[in-house]
Amino acid sequence: MSRPKLSIVRATKNVPAWLILEGNIELSRHDGLRSVAPVTSLGSGQFTGEVGQLSGRPALASADAGPDGCVALPFDTAHLRALVVGSAEIGEVVMRALILRRVALIEDGGSGTVLIGAPGFPETLHLQNFLRRSGFPHLVLDSAADEEGKALVQRLAVSASELPLVVCPDGTILRHPTVTELATCLGLVPAIAPDSEFDVAIVGAGPAGLAARRLCASEGLSVLVLDSDSFGGQAGASARIENYFGFPTGISGLALTARGFSQAQKFGATIAIPMAVERLDCDRSSERMVHVLTLAKRIEVRARTVVIASGARYPST
Repeated sequence: MSRPKLSIVRATKNVPAWLILEGNIELSRHDGLRSVAPVTSLGSGQFTGEVGQLSGRPALASADAGPDGCVALPFDTAHLRALVVGSAEIGEVVMRALILRRVALIEDGGSGTVLIGAPGFPETLHLQNFLRRSGFPHLVLDSAADEEGKALVQRLAVSASELPLVVCPDGTILRHPTVTELATCLGLVPAIAPDSEFDVAIVGAGPAGLAARRLCASEGLSVLVLDSDSFGGQAGASARIENYFGFPTGISGLALTARGFSQAQKFGATIAIPMAVERLDCDRSSERMVHVLTLAKRIEVRARTVVIASGARYPST
């Protein structure tokens, strides 16, 4: 009996989480080189999904109904967030499962983006650091030593100046991309309509920006979060934070800010990272004053309130 395909496909945005009522669902992971490996099989009473689905980001796995089919109830992004916010007991179970599944995909290292380049090359490290701090599963191949990476470089006739090479989960190949180009390919940067208006725009996704986002979104405000790099700010790059309230044994900066990012995700907001703000103006032409933020590619968005939590940047020497 053929197995009917479910709407849980890699590189597809806004994929629902499925609560299995009968039968089972088999999950498999993919990378851009078309390798496939089984992840797990979920049965009656279990549910699919990982933390990226709280914000409608592309799915990192595919799913098939089991040999005997299945009956499952879909929860789209909005209803999934409503579930984890509306019920403390159920929300804790679901959030823990979603977060741990993303952690498992990262630790496994075989799902998501393939980065091919020379180890220690500054551009390779820059992209690798972005993927790591964004909590995005990826695999790094040495373009000179790893057979798969070496073969792809030779087949595409990639020159040294075009490295690093990035293969996105949907198979798209990027040559020497910028972080913004990589994030766009991965579906991490949302399409923002020109002249969109939000209640609050937050510039900076460090601890202060993430905290402001959580508070505003939890009150039902429409929120836009912008950062030119990745979430976490300088705190996210700290090897160990010893003086943060509630962690007597310390915690890594990435782990701390990743928890804050996951916590903020469940309340819903538009996240545009990396996306730089190039200009801020005030529009007094209407009855109520609004702020106009000019983003990359000359996109303009409007916000009634702007929170600037951009932190500090140290000049390079």
